[in-house]
Amino acid sequence: MRNAGKIITVAAVAAALAACSPPNEQPSDLPPGADPTPSEQAAQPTQGTQQPPTQGEQDGQGEPCTAEDIEVTQSAEGEGYEVTIPKDCAEPTELLTRDLQPGSGPAAAEGDQLDLDYSIVAWSDGEVKESSFGTLGTLSVQLGEQQAGFEGWNEALQGAKQGTQRLIVVPETMGFAQDSDNPLNGETLVVVAEVVDIAPQQ
Repeated sequence: MRNAGKIITVAAVAAALAACSPPNEQPSDLPPGADPTPSEQAAQPTQGTQQPPTQGEQDGQGEPCTAEDIEVTQSAEGEGYEVTIPKDCAEPTELLTRDLQPGSGPAAAEGDQLDLDYSIVAWSDGEVKESSFGTLGTLSVQLGEQQAGFEGWNEALQGAKQGTQRLIVVPETMGFAQDSDNPLNGETLVVVAEVVDIAPQQ
């Protein structure tokens, strides 16, 4: 009789364990212990939400440079300027300006003729490609008129005054883009311009 009681007790415990087991579990392809927890599943990124990298990010340079990122110092010879182009930001794709020194008198307006001294530096190698500092004569630019060869002067010189020293970053589409024979065609340019004189429109 004692053995019969033990058999009945064991059978009852087995039935209770079977009742507590989850019904019809599906087999997993993952190895033991590899099933993700709910928190891990929530932390996984959803496909299609990542933004494509910009050109600068693809080049490992981050955001485009600003005019403030470019360092300009007086040349050791006392004529013109030395320009240092940063390497930790991307090449700008729009016209940028920054006044290095404010001028005085009336601001230049459409139709005014500006006489300039200037230096042109290529973005690609940081070398001065053209300069009027220390030479005889200046460049004359009349605001509102199409400039032969070099574009961008009209927008870049708006509001300048006599004596203004201005840093200008000219994207390749506004430099010598229309002059296919110019060696600076397709080059982003950094220009330092100094307004020597302004002749108001007659």
